[in-house]
Amino acid sequence: MTHAFGGGPGGPPDAPAHGGIFSRSVRRDLTDLNRQYLELGLCPDAGADPLFVWSEEVRREIEAAGPTALERMAACPFALFEIRVPCGNARPGTDPGCEPGRVEDRAQVGDQAGARLAACIAFTHGALFTAWRLADSAPLAARIAFALSPAAELELIETCPTRIAVLASHPGVVRARWPHQPRFWRHLRSAARAESSQSLQWAHCFGLCLIDGERMGAHTDDHEALDHPPRR
Repeated sequence: MTHAFGGGPGGPPDAPAHGGIFSRSVRRDLTDLNRQYLELGLCPDAGADPLFVWSEEVRREIEAAGPTALERMAACPFALFEIRVPCGNARPGTDPGCEPGRVEDRAQVGDQAGARLAACIAFTHGALFTAWRLADSAPLAARIAFALSPAAELELIETCPTRIAVLASHPGVVRARWPHQPRFWRHLRSAARAESSQSLQWAHCFGLCLIDGERMGAHTDDHEALDHPPRR
């Protein structure tokens, strides 16, 4: 059975498989970003970076996955992180939920921590660039993968490449998604460890329900998401 988001056998590498929404290259890039995100977040010095402000319950669920299951967890048809593009004349760092100042302006750190900060900036740049490219070339896929609001999508499309690099240096533009939803992460981890395609698709439905709740500006309870998967 071919997944609705693409990735089945046959056809050109960049074409959606059997009419799926995502091309193979989009699935590859999204999986790569999710993998980078989870691995960076599990570093012991992740600290209070907005990228990784998971609750202790969520962090325990992700840590318990192990490398093989983590790889399967990363293969979601949506980002396991959230992108918040400043709209209009807003400057990065002015969002109330975002720490002010640039990543480089934080306290002096040692070589190892400095290397991790550089890796986080590189990841953030990759995430923003991927969303920017996808919003322009495949807006439906971008809306599903990154759950961008119409205003954020328009702002991203109209952003020049040099500003993408500037945005990447500011904390809070890319941040943790569902940091207080341990049940989602537990379900995703369990499905990944069980190597069950059906369980993974159910976990993906759970995530898509949460995304739908974000789009509507409403809180979606994790029990409700499990009880009522989206009809797609």
